[in-house]
Amino acid sequence: MINITQATLSDYADIHQMIMDFATFQKTPEKVSITLDQMKENGDEFKALIARDGDKAIGFATYYFGFSSWSGKHLFLDDLYLETDYRSQGLGHQFMDQLESIAKDKGCQSMRWLVSRWNEPAIAFYNKRGAIIEDTEMTCQFKL
Repeated sequence: MINITQATLSDYADIHQMIMDFATFQKTPEKVSITLDQMKENGDEFKALIARDGDKAIGFATYYFGFSSWSGKHLFLDDLYLETDYRSQGLGHQFMDQLESIAKDKGCQSMRWLVSRWNEPAIAFYNKRGAIIEDTEMTCQFKL
């Protein structure tokens, strides 16, 4: 039986491994710089859901809360990943439903996330959920 629950400290090692798997899927493993120790040190801010099939970790969603001067408080979905064998089984929808519930419980006005332009299955999934996918802005990052 597959369960999706709020991640705890004991799940961090599995999530870290899946982050590496996700980066490999994205063809950018060199971009991952977070360590397991950093995840643990930032446990108050590190928010994640984890999917398990029995004891096996099969997916995760990481998220955080933000505030937009245009639209107020939002939940930002940082990453959503499922192992290949578990895709197209409705688990992505279960993750999104739980995230939506969390966002509503926390008084958020919206959910936001990024999707890679080349990831057509993800774009189709988000479109099916009624997401508005804009391509007017570009992601910026400044490393400290």
